Amino acid sequence: MNFLETRELVISTLSPVHIGCGEDYEPTNYVIEEGFLYAFDPALLLARLDQPLRDELSRALDDRQPLLAAQRFFYRHKTLAIEIASHRAPVVPEVAKLYASRVGQAANREQSGKTVINKLEIARTAFNPHASLPIIPGTSLKGAMRTALLEALRTEAGKRYPGGKAGEMEKDLLGGSFETDPLRLVKVADAMFQPGSYKARNPAGEEIQRQREPRTMLFQANRKKRPNQFEARGKIATLLECIPAGQPYALAGQLTIERKAGLGEKTPQRQIGMDLIVRACNDFYLPRLDAELSLLEGNHYISASWAKNARSRLAPTGIWGKAIAEGRGFMLRVGRHSGAESVTLDAPRQIKIMKGQGQPAETASAATTVWLAAHEPGATQDMLPFGWVYVQAK
Repeated sequence: MNFLETRELVISTLSPVHIGCGEDYEPTNYVIEEGFLYAFDPALLLARLDQPLRDELSRALDDRQPLLAAQRFFYRHKTLAIEIASHRAPVVPEVAKLYASRVGQAANREQSGKTVINKLEIARTAFNPHASLPIIPGTSLKGAMRTALLEALRTEAGKRYPGGKAGEMEKDLLGGSFETDPLRLVKVADAMFQPGSYKARNPAGEEIQRQREPRTMLFQANRKKRPNQFEARGKIATLLECIPAGQPYALAGQLTIERKAGLGEKTPQRQIGMDLIVRACNDFYLPRLDAELSLLEGNHYISASWAKNARSRLAPTGIWGKAIAEGRGFMLRVGRHSGAESVTLDAPRQIKIMKGQGQPAETASAATTVWLAAHEPGATQDMLPFGWVYVQAK
C-alpha cells in the first residue's frame, strides 16, 4: 500500500473567481490609464519625486481634504506611477469611466458639513505576495470538496439534520472530529496562476495563441431570481478583482492523501480516496451548475455565448464531459458569491433572507437573489456567475 497518494490538480476557470483576502487596491496605490489598471507602491513613487513635485505633494496633504488631494496628485502624475507599477490589469470601459469621474472628487456633502468621499477601493483576490499573481488557496479548494463529500455521505446514510446542528452533523457523518476526521488526511496545496498562453479560436474560426490574463476588474451585481418591479439589495457599484473566466489550465496545485495503516485512538475510521472526492464533487456541483445556468438563461442575465460554451464543454461528448465520465475531472465552486446552494447541504437547507429595513429576517430553502459579475453597474444581461472552476486530477 502507498501511504501517500499525490495528484496534480490543473484548474480551468469557467467563470470569474474572486477569493477574498482582506486587501484592496486603494485610489492612492493604483491609477487607470488607456484601459489598464496599474498598481504601484506609493513609497517607491515618493522616492522618485524631485523637489518641485515633493513640494506639490506637501501642499496637497495640507489641503482641507488631504485624501482627495493626494488622489488628484497621483492621478496628475500617473505617468510616474505607471513607470514603477508592480503589475497591470485590463479594465472594461465602464470601470475606467467610473474611475475618471470619481478620482479626487467628493461624492456629496452631508448636512453636518462632512464630506463623503467616493468609494474607489477594489477588493483584491487572493494572491502570491512574491509574484503578485492570483492563487486559489488550498483551504478554499478543500472547503468546497468538504461540502460535496459531506452531502455524499449524508445522502448515502439517508439522514437529515435540523438547522443549527452543523457541527454534530459533520462529526456524525465523518465518524469523528479533529484527529479522527478523515479529511485531516487530505492535504490541498494552494493553486498558483500559470503565466503563458493557450490555444483558442478567433471569430473567424482560426486557431490562435492567446495569453492568459491573471486578473480583471468587474462589478458585482445582485439580481433577483424572480425579477419584479423592486430592485435587489446591494446594487451599489462596487468592484472586485477576479481571475478571468474561460481560461484553460490557468492554475496548478496539488492534492495529497495520507493513508493510515490499522486503527488507533487518533486514526480516522473512514478513508477518503480520490475516487470518492471526484464522484462527490460532480454529484454535488454539476446539478447546481445546470440549475443556475437554466435560471440565468431564463432571466436573460448571462452571456448566451458563454452559456453555450459551458454546456458544450460539459456535454457527454465535450472536452470536460468526457473526462468527468471517466473520473478524471470534476467541477467545484469556490470563492465569494458562490451562492448559498453551493456552500450548504440539503440537510435540510436553511438560508437567512434579509428583508427591508425594520423587518425581521426570514429563513428559506433557497436564496432569492444571485450575485453576478458584470461589465457595468446597471447591467441586466451579459453577466456571469462567480466561482465555477473545472479541476483535472492527474
